[in-house]
Amino acid sequence: MSSLLILGTRGSALARWQASHTQALLQAAGHAVAIEEFTTKGDRVLDVPLAEIGDKGLFTQELDAALLAGEIHLAVHSLKDLPTTLPEGLVLAAITERAAPWDAFVAHPRFEGQLSDLPEGATLATSSLRRKAQLLAWRPDLHIIPVRGNVDTRLRKLDASDWHGVILAEAGLGRLGLQKRIRQRFPLDIMIPAVSQGALGVVCAASDTATRDVLHDTLNHVITRATSTAERAFLRRLEGGCQAPIGAYAHVDAEHQLSLHGCVASLDGSVLIREQIVGGMANAEVLGTALAERILEQGAAVVLSNIRQAKG
Repeated sequence: MSSLLILGTRGSALARWQASHTQALLQAAGHAVAIEEFTTKGDRVLDVPLAEIGDKGLFTQELDAALLAGEIHLAVHSLKDLPTTLPEGLVLAAITERAAPWDAFVAHPRFEGQLSDLPEGATLATSSLRRKAQLLAWRPDLHIIPVRGNVDTRLRKLDASDWHGVILAEAGLGRLGLQKRIRQRFPLDIMIPAVSQGALGVVCAASDTATRDVLHDTLNHVITRATSTAERAFLRRLEGGCQAPIGAYAHVDAEHQLSLHGCVASLDGSVLIREQIVGGMANAEVLGTALAERILEQGAAVVLSNIRQAKG
């Protein structure tokens, strides 16, 4: 493919890293790529919790419009920000190899302890309902407060606060060279990550078959595609997004068996339903849907219904 590819991205430091990383991979394969930055609704509205402004294309809508208008050829997103059903005319052409999927505890510089050392009533900051609910399920005494902004902004807010820590994605901190800020990775038995956390999703117009083929052949990672497919199928069946405390994490072993962990929690963490399913990697989507059905039968249907009613 000899023509110049225009890659659309958000303008945050993390989004620019993701775009530059994708650009480098494509250039290494012989494709010319230029980057164009966009500002999304999620970037503009920083004084309202994510769950209160809705999650339909919150970080993708402007880029989606540019793709459909032919102004750009591809857009790169944190896959956890992509809706499980894309707008008509767009396709998820590639999913890159996943970085660390875990959530990380970033402690205030004055707090020298680990998670197990957090005192009664400790204050932690997060903008995620999923993180908040699982934290409260683990420690109901914790005081959880909202925080918005990019990674650097959240870290500055932490350092200027009296909080004990903030919860951020390990992958984002690593990509920005901020690994040293991580005090501890959350174990899976305390916190299941967000769907596809750590992976990048690359989107293009469905009609642009030439770009679609290039992206799939150059960027797509088979194992990450399978695990993300299972996780996104789980989320899709639950009809969840950032307005619901839902977590999912899948991994594939040497025999190509896929293990999927999933959870649904009430907003206050008083109810937490966790389950696991195992099957062949080739059946990723079926496994994700089946696990969702199992969790719905165990009470998640009531939990999610209550959340939707509470939010109108």
